[in-house]
Amino acid sequence: MTAPATLPRAPADAGGPPARPDVARARWRRARWPLAVSALVLLAAVIGALLIPRTTGEALDPDSATPEGTRAVAQILRREGVRVERVVRTDDAVRAAVPGSTLVVVDPFLLGPDQLDRLAGLPAGVDLVLVAPDAVVLDRLAPQVHPAGLVPATVRPPGCDDPAARAAGRARAGGALYTRDTGVSCYPDRGDPAAASLVRLTTNGRRVSVLGQSQVLTNGYLAEDGNAALSLWLLGVQPVLVWYLPDPLELGAGTAPPTLGQLLPGWVGWVTLQLAVVAVVAILWRSRRLGRLVTEPLPVVVRAAETQEGRARLYRSSRARGRAAATLRTASLRRLAARLDVPAETSPEGLVVLVAEATGWPGGDVRDVLLGPAPADDAALVRLADRLDTLEASLRATRAGPGADGGAGVGTATRRGAAAP
Repeated sequence: MTAPATLPRAPADAGGPPARPDVARARWRRARWPLAVSALVLLAAVIGALLIPRTTGEALDPDSATPEGTRAVAQILRREGVRVERVVRTDDAVRAAVPGSTLVVVDPFLLGPDQLDRLAGLPAGVDLVLVAPDAVVLDRLAPQVHPAGLVPATVRPPGCDDPAARAAGRARAGGALYTRDTGVSCYPDRGDPAAASLVRLTTNGRRVSVLGQSQVLTNGYLAEDGNAALSLWLLGVQPVLVWYLPDPLELGAGTAPPTLGQLLPGWVGWVTLQLAVVAVVAILWRSRRLGRLVTEPLPVVVRAAETQEGRARLYRSSRARGRAAATLRTASLRRLAARLDVPAETSPEGLVVLVAEATGWPGGDVRDVLLGPAPADDAALVRLADRLDTLEASLRATRAGPGADGGAGVGTATRRGAAAP
């Protein structure tokens, strides 16, 4: 009578995916908080990068643009063709200080005995400029110079015949004062003419300049009096200037920072090995082979109506009207086929013809109820459930048989779940 086919199973969502605006809104609701957090992190990173100063803020640092820094004199020297190299470790200073270069050491009191010994062994032909050295530094690098106390900063005339001082003229003096056994003293103190702010001498084949007033080199005072000229004469004679800022964390000349293994006590390795053995033994002792899976009864029993209503609520929350309608129609088709006792190979179209003949409904109405398009809204879905119940009731009225109440109960429960808030 009809072409052989199989009865329909739960078909795919006839209504298709939700509308694009709904999908976009749902995705936006899910993604807005992660996007907001990511935007805040990115904004914080940008602000942090903008707030990081482009230069350091250390005193007497050639990269520092602060009043206490020396970036101005370093830039002037670079424009004059002098290569300025900034170093913070003794190894780098000794390697860069070759004959024909000038090594300026700021904060030399940070140097240890080994570091001073390495600087004392520099080859001849390296000019050495020491900024405010103490007695320990002088004893090793310029033993002919001795500290003579501290005085307030002031502007003084050169008071000597040194070419650098005569070219600079009046400059900032005071600060640390020094006396000498040999060499030239410039910018002497008013109270003690033998003590001066600048001492220049030649020792071990090197020209050594001991500068007691570091403000001569700083950005804040470079443009005053003859400070710039004096700085350029002291630092710019050679084509290479090595600017050494000793790192207070440097442990010693030529030594690399110790590794973590060197810092740990010797017994740490044995304890770690013993703990690893204990852990392996504990794993072997407590480990068990997994057996086969066993079934366990559920702790509760859920009524079928509650399951249907919960599933219908999920359909409604995702607006899957097509999926809900397909589920209702599939269940009705199976119940109608069972009541008519048709073969399992009967196609849905053939079942529509048989239902129409058995109930007296027009074939188009039966096809629209069982195989029609997905409902457009919730109200249309409720009307479809009502028509499916009516169709099954019509078939029950024409053919009495067991299970006469089975269809209405399931359809009603599903309709209540689909309409539930």
